[in-house]
Amino acid sequence: MTHRRLARECALEVLYRLDLVGDEPEQTIAEILLRKNPSEEAETYLRRLVESAQGNEKEIDVSLRKHLKRWRLERLTVMDRAILRLAVAEILFFDDVPPKVSINEAVEVAKKYGDDEAGKFVNGVLDSIFREAEAARGPE
Repeated sequence: MTHRRLARECALEVLYRLDLVGDEPEQTIAEILLRKNPSEEAETYLRRLVESAQGNEKEIDVSLRKHLKRWRLERLTVMDRAILRLAVAEILFFDDVPPKVSINEAVEVAKKYGDDEAGKFVNGVLDSIFREAEAARGPE
């Protein structure tokens, strides 16, 4: 497992727990770091993901609401919502990660932690967000 995949899975656990029970982010991160013992690179990326997803949550949720077809953000499972928020944070705010990598990683994580349809659902929503972001950037 790459350090970024491990970081994404750890960040997913953090967001999941924050959404579900409202733990303190730093306490949750510290507990996960102790249990998973990631590399320094993975820890740095985990913190970056969580900070970006939390710090930009309003903008991320606006984007998600716009692209969720026949779903309300609040009706998604806690897991799907966390996966989508992390991936949208990468797509919108991480210039060093190709959006297609973010989408693929989110789909793989969704397949691992979600139900049978989670991968397809996550792919459809993120692809729509990516296409809109690309159109907004315009030709380079």
